[in-house]
Amino acid sequence: MMSLSEDLEKARDYADIFALVKRAVKRTLGEHRVGLMLYLGNLPRNVGAFHPLGTNEIILNRRLVEGEKCERRRKAYIFTVLLHEYLHALGYIDERRVRALAYRVCVENFGRDHPVVDVSITGPWTDLSEEEFDELSESLELELVKDFERFDRRYIV
Repeated sequence: MMSLSEDLEKARDYADIFALVKRAVKRTLGEHRVGLMLYLGNLPRNVGAFHPLGTNEIILNRRLVEGEKCERRRKAYIFTVLLHEYLHALGYIDERRVRALAYRVCVENFGRDHPVVDVSITGPWTDLSEEEFDELSESLELELVKDFERFDRRYIV
């Protein structure tokens, strides 16, 4: 069985990364949820993503994560932002608690020296140039990511 770190390197899309998020949360917290949908949108520059409470949606800031040129760092951004919102979807509301849980999940599953741990602390904003930061649009323009969550046949949805 490959490590989550190796699996993240091999991940091809949002669905692959989200499957790793769910695996890490299950491993660390023993919790899981199915039936989530991912939308990409042009969110305000200070928002990486959000989960509207009571919904099955995660809205991810398209320009923030897709603007990252380094593939390893981009995957770390996507993993940690999806992890954060997945924790909200599991019912954790308090931002401090969610940040602490996200950090714990990252450390326990990747080790302290992995980029996901850094991003879980700093967020994806630290590497943006001033021009890239100014280019982030505030009009949502939501786009549904098809086949985001892959279901095991054992689940009834």
